[in-house]
Amino acid sequence: MSTAPGTIVRNLTFQSENLGRETTILLVFDTDMEGLYDTIYPVVWKAITFPARGSYSYDVTYTDNFAFSKADIGHDNLVRTFRHFELKPGQKTTLSLKDNNKTRFSPPVNAIKDYLTAENETGFLQDLAVGFYNPSKAIMAEPELLFFKEDGEWKQLQNPSKATMTRPDPMLFFKEVKDGGKATAQWKPVLRIYVESDYQETEVLVNAIKGTAILEQDLRRLFRNTVFNLERNTLTRRFKLTKTKP
Repeated sequence: MSTAPGTIVRNLTFQSENLGRETTILLVFDTDMEGLYDTIYPVVWKAITFPARGSYSYDVTYTDNFAFSKADIGHDNLVRTFRHFELKPGQKTTLSLKDNNKTRFSPPVNAIKDYLTAENETGFLQDLAVGFYNPSKAIMAEPELLFFKEDGEWKQLQNPSKATMTRPDPMLFFKEVKDGGKATAQWKPVLRIYVESDYQETEVLVNAIKGTAILEQDLRRLFRNTVFNLERNTLTRRFKLTKTKP
């Protein structure tokens, strides 16, 4: 899946060499925002494990192609997403029921600047998530309803067959949004990275991670491609991430 013109893309590479112990880092968007750990819960974006010996490298991609999704929580607080729809900061989508009792998101409309918003008009409580599309994770799907943008207007694709789509990586989870209520968050692309081994990718964080982040980075301040070296001080046993040229 290619990215649209104007899309912010950040390709991040994390590498290590002879750390001396197996080490896992977590990538999470958990900076302070209204409702955090009350109505909004961060989701572990990536959990990357580096070996004790030898060299290792792992690539991830962030984009500002956001999407709201229906969601549910499975085993070990892992979130699953489905029925998603793209929007940008400052836009709002509405989740409603179709005649066959299946849900759908509406094409987005302009709303509160810098906020991502989804309204629930299904008549029921809904778990929702907001995340972003990863262009490297295209999948083939058979959607029942697709919208596309033409000449600046959202139009419905009639009788779609198979289409190439991506499933967005969830970043924030909204538990039991009431009928008539909103899932909304002021989005700031500030990534925190922790050295932790007790969490999994897509796990909903019910409480804040107790450890201190070894890096806090506003992704808007990075170039398109950035390489980070993970290093461990053998005396203090502390870790740090340092930028290097790609």
